[in-house]
Amino acid sequence: MIEMKKAIVRCPDDYERAVERVTELGTPPEGSEEEAELFGLIEAIEKWEARHEDDDEDWA
Repeated sequence: MIEMKKAIVRCPDDYERAVERVTELGTPPEGSEEEAELFGLIEAIEKWEARHEDDDEDWA
């Protein structure tokens, strides 16, 4: 089992960079460092989205 790398999304710029990096990583080999990075980024993105889901309604 791989150890997930910790990623933190603190601002909209971090969020955009994280999403771009997830796209760059694609589907890395199982057990690789890239897979660990991908899982950490996805977790950070999901946390950001959960904290800011109401923000989208403000713009509607």
